[in-house]
Amino acid sequence: MAVVTVISFKGGVGKSIISQNLAVYFAHKNVEVCVVDADPNKSTTMWHSYRPDDLSPVDVYHVPKNGDLLKIVNSLSKKYELIFIDCPPALEMVTSKAVAKSDLSIIPVATTGGNDIWATKEFLEHLEILRGRLDAPIPAYFVVNRFEANVRLHQAYLEILGEYESNYTIKLLKTYLAKRTAYGEANTQGLGVLEWDNKKAKQEIKLLAAEIETLLPNFIK
Repeated sequence: MAVVTVISFKGGVGKSIISQNLAVYFAHKNVEVCVVDADPNKSTTMWHSYRPDDLSPVDVYHVPKNGDLLKIVNSLSKKYELIFIDCPPALEMVTSKAVAKSDLSIIPVATTGGNDIWATKEFLEHLEILRGRLDAPIPAYFVVNRFEANVRLHQAYLEILGEYESNYTIKLLKTYLAKRTAYGEANTQGLGVLEWDNKKAKQEIKLLAAEIETLLPNFIK
C-alpha cells in the first residue's frame, strides 16, 4: 500500500485534476485506488459526483471540517492499495499531517505566471522544517503543469525550479503536463483524460504515472 500527497500552497495549479487523472490511470490497471479530498472546496468530490458508474471505480472520501485525516487514511489503508491525498491550498495542520503520512509528495507548479513559484518556495521551506522535526527524508517531486515550451516565461520557471532542486533536496519529474483544454473538458464529465479523446494528454498522464510508480518501491501491483 502507498500514500501519495498532491500538494501546493497555491490554488489553481491543477492538484485536484492531477490527483483525479492519476487515480483514473491506476484504476484502469485494476489497482484498488481512492482519493482523499482534504480540500474544503471539494473539487474532487464534485468531480466524482459526475463520474459514470460503468467506468473503472475511483472512490473519493472527503475530509469534513475538523475531521481526522490520519484516522481516515489509516482506515482506508486496509482496503486500498493506493491512496492519493488532494490537499488544501494553504499552510494548515492537515497539510503537514498529509505530507508526514505520505510515501511520496507531488508538488504541481503551473508555469503560467503569477506567484505560483514563490508559493512553491514557501512550501519547500516548510518541508525542510518538517523533515527536520520528523528526522525523515519525506521524498517530494515537482510536476510541471500547463507548460508551453515556446513561452519564455515558462522556460524561466524551469530555471528557478532547477535552483530549488539544488537548494531543497527535491527533484523535478521528467514528464511535463502541457496546457490543454482536454484536462478541463474531461474533468467536467467526471472523467480522466485516459477516458477522453486527446492522445497527447493521455500519453502525458501515462508517462507521469509510470514515473510515479517507479518512485514507490513498496507499491506492489
